[in-house]
Amino acid sequence: MPKLSIIVPIYNVEDFLDQCLASIQQQTFKDWECLLFSDGSKDSSIDIMKRFASSDNRFKVIEKQNEGYGATCNRGLDQAVGEWISIIEPDDFIDPHMYENLLSAKESGKGQVDIVKGSYWLYYDAQEPYTDALGTPNLARFMPRRLTEFSLEEFTEPFYHHPSIWSAIYRRDFLNGDNKSSHKIRFMPIPGAGWTDNPFFAETLVLANRIVWAPGQYYFYRQTNPGASTFLRDFRLPFDRLRDMRQFLDSQHVSRNILHAFYSREFDYVTSVIGEFGYDDKNPEVRKLIREVFESMDREEVFLMRGLRPEFLDYYMGFMGDSYIVKEHDDATNPDLSIVILAKNARSWIIETLESYASFNHLSCEFIVIDDESKDSTLNVADKFAHSDKRFIVNNQLANSQQPAGENETTFANRISLAIANAHGRYTIFVPSNFTVGEKLLYASVAAAKKTDVDVAILDNGNVHSDYLLKIMRDKGLQPPSESTRDITATRGPIYGPFTASDIPQVLFAINRDLNWLKLYRTEFLQKNNITAGSNDVPSTLYNLSGKALLQAGRIAYLDLKEDWVIRNIQRQQVGSAFWLALVKNIPYSSGLPDSLPSVLEFGDYLKEQGIYKTYEQGYLNSVITTFVNDIYFQYTPEAIDKYLKVNQKNVENLLDIKHRKALYFYDVDAFNDFQKITLSGNLNLWLEERALRDEEGIFARDREIRDLKNSVRLKVGEKIIGVIKTLSPSSIIAKAQAKVHVSKRNR
Repeated sequence: MPKLSIIVPIYNVEDFLDQCLASIQQQTFKDWECLLFSDGSKDSSIDIMKRFASSDNRFKVIEKQNEGYGATCNRGLDQAVGEWISIIEPDDFIDPHMYENLLSAKESGKGQVDIVKGSYWLYYDAQEPYTDALGTPNLARFMPRRLTEFSLEEFTEPFYHHPSIWSAIYRRDFLNGDNKSSHKIRFMPIPGAGWTDNPFFAETLVLANRIVWAPGQYYFYRQTNPGASTFLRDFRLPFDRLRDMRQFLDSQHVSRNILHAFYSREFDYVTSVIGEFGYDDKNPEVRKLIREVFESMDREEVFLMRGLRPEFLDYYMGFMGDSYIVKEHDDATNPDLSIVILAKNARSWIIETLESYASFNHLSCEFIVIDDESKDSTLNVADKFAHSDKRFIVNNQLANSQQPAGENETTFANRISLAIANAHGRYTIFVPSNFTVGEKLLYASVAAAKKTDVDVAILDNGNVHSDYLLKIMRDKGLQPPSESTRDITATRGPIYGPFTASDIPQVLFAINRDLNWLKLYRTEFLQKNNITAGSNDVPSTLYNLSGKALLQAGRIAYLDLKEDWVIRNIQRQQVGSAFWLALVKNIPYSSGLPDSLPSVLEFGDYLKEQGIYKTYEQGYLNSVITTFVNDIYFQYTPEAIDKYLKVNQKNVENLLDIKHRKALYFYDVDAFNDFQKITLSGNLNLWLEERALRDEEGIFARDREIRDLKNSVRLKVGEKIIGVIKTLSPSSIIAKAQAKVHVSKRNR
């Protein structure tokens, strides 16, 4: 009887099988049998198997119909006669000393050893001009670097990592029922691979009396086989296997530490399905499976877990609605304002945004959330708000009758059209989800828009063009604003207008603030004139929509709201800091703001098509220079800036012709100066250094604030008191406190 039985389930792996079987044959430990199962292979795998068996009788070939990985391994476990069992996947290979080293570690002074587990390498095949490469998995990084003996109750670390059942050997009697629960351990007979190694992994670790960890990396786990089960083709598989493991653990009444390790595994699988494998968590079926996982968890235990990554806890609380409470509210009948909230991948801030709007008590309004195909839980959060607060409407609830005929895909512009068609408010405003606009500001804006009965109200804070607007009002014979508006203590400034577009051509399209999307539109005016976004419009500007609305508006007013201006950018990105860090360290940003310049250039083409470009040229070119500089500022890395300039610089330089037009032509002095530094100095690094220094000053100021806080006596005393309380308090109280702290941190 051989000491070791090696099971190899084989299905169509002719490219790798020779290397695998050769690595088994070359083992320094010789007392083994190798059961080669052809699981209905249709390539030349069977010929390779027979060749090895013909020259070495330790290889035994078993041909059968295709049953899948789990059923094939079970056949091997039933037929094996060795004292120890090993399972090798046929597209991998092993170190010549693997079995010699693992079997030498099987003795224990504390009880029967059931599993000897080693580590492994991530193996990548060579591609010209490179050679093959190895990677170290997390298992090797976090496990001890010495021979160690334990039970899972004593040490749960292996339960956090990849199952890697093939980097271990198992006592055959242990698998056949000689274990803690007298449970026969087998694979689930699932068609294909089916992640069936996961339940096997859980059962073996939980039921083992003693486990020995051998820190050597003996197994080469191939990452470059496109047919391997590593590549997830069905998002249901991880959730199915989690369900199987959950049922087993429930039957064993495992310890809190094991339960926490399993919860961590569940979080990893959920985030892998969404992040690593790219499935969409707003897909109803994916969302249902995630909810099943989270609802199976004991909420108290989740908050007692040590080392749970903050973003996992954020996701859990957001998904389950634990991080926010939506109060019930009836819908608004004939509201004064429709607030269209433009969201995409906004999970980090969407809760705070919607909570801010849900707190409105005085303004009669509705909130239309337009989700632009988010790949995170943005839509989940919006749906929850819409369920309880009837003022919220999500774009998937809107009547789709306004979809343009012949459109095969839903574009951002189509979603804007959908929002306009379904808006019930007297006025409509469009706001990106990373900004919140105060109720007081909006209330005052609606009141002023009603008073002047305008089609478009431009919300402005002490407009820099007040002299120009006053002159136009005098020329038109309009009553100038009241003398009382000159009061320095006044909270509201004058209302300029009403105007038509042709009255104020020099400033109509100028971007005097980076918030030029702050405009109120009369909803019926937008609907009747079929005004919508351009193909290049982005949420932060909607430049084509606003431009066409301004051209067609019969009445336009500028509202100077002064101290009523309450607006807050709550996006969780510090662009300046990110840029400064990128000078020293390569940071892969993937969620940068979309460039606004294409939208502005698109509108310039529209003005030319209409034959009115010259009329509005000065205001339009001012918007070009400000947009160009703002876009560059919101590039996160020097490489991104360089790419942006290569695409846009020459075109914008020709368009602006600043040497001919001179400084006085442009209203935004800072943008004009930056434009010169960027385009005329011949050395972009000077501007980059100046920008980095500005950002660095802000970072140092924040560091000082944090350092002062950490050194405060009150904080140090408070930390000691909290430590004492934690040691004396019941776990339920600690869990509740952790939950409250987490919510309070988010709300700061």
